[in-house]
Amino acid sequence: MAAADQGAALPCSPPSDADPVRNDELDAFFAPLSAFAVLILAVSGGADSVAMMHLVRRWLRLRARPPMQVVVATVDHGLRAGSRAEAEWVIGQAQALGFDTALLAWSGDKPATGLQDAAREARYRLLAELAAGFRSHGMVGVVTAHTEDDQAETLLMRLARGSGLDGLAAMATSRPLGDDRQMKLLRPLLAVSGARLRATLRAANATWIEDPSNDAERFERVRLRKARALLAGLGLSNDKIALSARRLARVRAALEAALGDLQRKARLDLHGGAFASFDRAAWLAAPEELRLRLLARLIASYGGQSEPLRLAQLEALVERVAQAGFEGATLAGAIVMSHGDDIRVWREAGREALPTLTLPPGASGVWDRRFRVGAAPDSPGPIEVRALGAQAFARLRQDFDTLRDLPAGAAATLPAFWHQEELIVVPRLAGLPGAPADWEAQRRLYSAEFLG
Repeated sequence: MAAADQGAALPCSPPSDADPVRNDELDAFFAPLSAFAVLILAVSGGADSVAMMHLVRRWLRLRARPPMQVVVATVDHGLRAGSRAEAEWVIGQAQALGFDTALLAWSGDKPATGLQDAAREARYRLLAELAAGFRSHGMVGVVTAHTEDDQAETLLMRLARGSGLDGLAAMATSRPLGDDRQMKLLRPLLAVSGARLRATLRAANATWIEDPSNDAERFERVRLRKARALLAGLGLSNDKIALSARRLARVRAALEAALGDLQRKARLDLHGGAFASFDRAAWLAAPEELRLRLLARLIASYGGQSEPLRLAQLEALVERVAQAGFEGATLAGAIVMSHGDDIRVWREAGREALPTLTLPPGASGVWDRRFRVGAAPDSPGPIEVRALGAQAFARLRQDFDTLRDLPAGAAATLPAFWHQEELIVVPRLAGLPGAPADWEAQRRLYSAEFLG
């Protein structure tokens, strides 16, 4: 067995930044990955991700039966000469370790500003598309090599923007990748410093690629890294900052539990994704942070927007909703309305038409970031998923008494399945008394699951 695969004896004190990662630590980092049928390791060629690749290989070799398929994926962003050669180097390193590989490329025009953000968005999009190809195998995890250093840098950058608790709390070790609950983004190394990962590579006589953009001071994260020694001298070392982030995450978890209590007291009802309603008095009696969180969650679920809400806008809206005489307002693609003793939230139709999604038989997809829609393999097709619309809903309501209590504006934004101009079914309405007789059969062929 190679030296890199040999575990050292347990130390008497916690490991320092000079210590390589030991075999007896690996299960603590990677055991949660066992729940996935497929793992996609996102490897850029930098020290952190290359070390992660080596550590995962060691972890798998220590297991009698590795339970999942593992693929190493690297992205050629095409931002500088030699990027393709670097991506191919990663592929060669991964194959030498026995991994399956995928080389992804970010093609097309690149923006003149916000380049790092655009590159990150493209990278995750490409990784999500790769992961989607494995969904039939079961749960898919995209694994990144974010470290304790990244955790600290992220907190400092968000602090500079005046972020609230959610922005300052630690990056999660696991979160959904996009809108698909079967795909997760996994960060198993958040408790490990980058220095330990580099020490791990040196102990294995392994090499990595130094990205020249890591020295470009036009990037905020680079400036923070270069200020590390100064910050550490002030007591703001990465491990302490990351510790604060983890403690803030603990507070956030407590708030989430309190939010669950508020949702029960306020009798929150999601109405199958058509609209949400909750008791205004119970909401007003809650602390302001919980009022903010409940409204933010509903706007995110019903608004169909990809960008996160700006906290200042949300605070202004919550203040308006709390005022006597509030009738309604819009924010981030959602309508917030007063209705008797309740507050209601639903999708704003907006000035532009809601999306159209074409589904061939057996296909599925996410429509308007609110619903996962699907067509059965034996369905006739292709078929279009688009909004029900105000006119079609008005015609339905003439013969469909159970729709009288459904807000017309909310119903118009529900996903409906169409063949040209013929309405086939509205899955959300198909189970209600008085629905067209053939809709029950159509509901077996066409589905719409609310993602909120």
